[in-house]
Order: sequence, then C-alpha cells, then structure tokens
Amino acid sequence: MAQKVTRGTLKRFEVYITDLTGTPSPQYPDTCAVKLIKQGEYGYDSPKGPYACSRGALGWMYADVALSASMTLGNWVANFIWEKKGVWDAAYFDFIVVDMVRPYINQTNLPPNVGIVG
Repeated sequence: MAQKVTRGTLKRFEVYITDLTGTPSPQYPDTCAVKLIKQGEYGYDSPKGPYACSRGALGWMYADVALSASMTLGNWVANFIWEKKGVWDAAYFDFIVVDMVRPYINQTNLPPNVGIVG
C-alpha cells in the first residue's frame, strides 16, 4: 500500500539494504541516491533529484527531501539506486502526494454542497 505524503513538507525517504538472507548489510554502499518520479506522465516537476542518501542505523540509508508546495498531486515513485564496489542495485517505493491545505482537491466525488475554491 502506498503511503500518503503532504506536499510542501519535509519527507524522509528510506531504504533498508540487506543481504539475501535478510540480514542488514554491514557495508554501506559507495554511492546512494533517490529520484522522485511522477507516475503516468512527465511534467515540469518530474523527475526530482537525485538526492544523495545519508547513513542511518545498520542497513538503513535515507534522504530528507523538501516536497514543493506546487508538486503535482497523485501517484509517485521513490527510485533508490546504490552502488558497492561496481555492483549496482535499486529499490522502488510508491507514494501518493496529497494537499492537506485544500484536502478536497484530492477527492474525486465531492458532496453536492461543496466546491473547490482556487
């Protein structure tokens, strides 16, 4: 299930890197970055990044990203890619950008007495 995130906020995107047995990787990657890609269409704000990762606890890599207040609403993908000794790997995570300042903008069926004010 995709996580909902609010545009105009600071969001931490994380990846947990393990070996094939599920044990956290004791060696951090040489490079790690995350791109935010809008699903279904290309717009002026897609892709975003790459944002360099920082090291967390064993196996965790993360990037703190300020989501633009004008970022396109809807389905996005956080695309992590990392490299260790010339070997590349990647992970993808879905998320949904919503607008909590004007929450009705995210709804397809509004009550009959409600309108969207721009």
